[in-house]
Amino acid sequence: MGDCVTPEYAVPGGVAQDYTNGRAFWSGATGANLVSGLIGGRYQQSGGPGGFLGLPTSSELPTLENVGRFNTFQHGAVYWSPPTGAHSISGDIQRAWNDLGWEHLNGLGFPLDEPITTPNGQGQSQVFERGILFQKNGADAYEVRGLILDKYKELGYEASVLGFPQTSELDAVGGKFNRFDKGNLYWSPASGAWSVLNGSVMDAWAAKGYEGGELGFPISDQRIEGTAVVQDFQHGQVGVGD
Repeated sequence: MGDCVTPEYAVPGGVAQDYTNGRAFWSGATGANLVSGLIGGRYQQSGGPGGFLGLPTSSELPTLENVGRFNTFQHGAVYWSPPTGAHSISGDIQRAWNDLGWEHLNGLGFPLDEPITTPNGQGQSQVFERGILFQKNGADAYEVRGLILDKYKELGYEASVLGFPQTSELDAVGGKFNRFDKGNLYWSPASGAWSVLNGSVMDAWAAKGYEGGELGFPISDQRIEGTAVVQDFQHGQVGVGD
């Protein structure tokens, strides 16, 4: 950390002391921990000990695959890697990220940016190397990734006809899917990614066994033909209405 350059001074919840290459924080609840470098810069941008992260609860640590570094704080963490930079993660988004495998290769990877409020003001999202976590206000956070994420983006994310995700990616019969407020997005290698909205078409498809039944996966979004709602599937078509 280099030479000490200040005496101790009060910060929200504890005390701090500055060094040439970083800053030390102490409180009775968290002990003494060091924050430095780009992680320290992000921490200060996030409000430091008076911000949403609170005081550090660890000094800088290596990530498990040793490709980055992180500090934990009372209410979150800041992660850094060479290609992604340093970004904070906290709350329900952090809990979902942890459950999905952190930054590991089978998880979402490192955060690419800070969490943002969605344009409709109804939730938050945060972008990671291999997907995006979305959280509707008052609900849990869920991931959307891969070609399902590409389709969700095409439709307009949470402002689309689908709304917010209600699950992370789930296994389908030969593919994957996510549930959303107003429908599902399905993907398979042969069919690509398409939506099926809640309602008459979904009900008719469900009666045939969903993607594991005689119709297979969707190969189009639903559309209006005359007075009927129509959608194409691998092995047929569903049309509901006159």
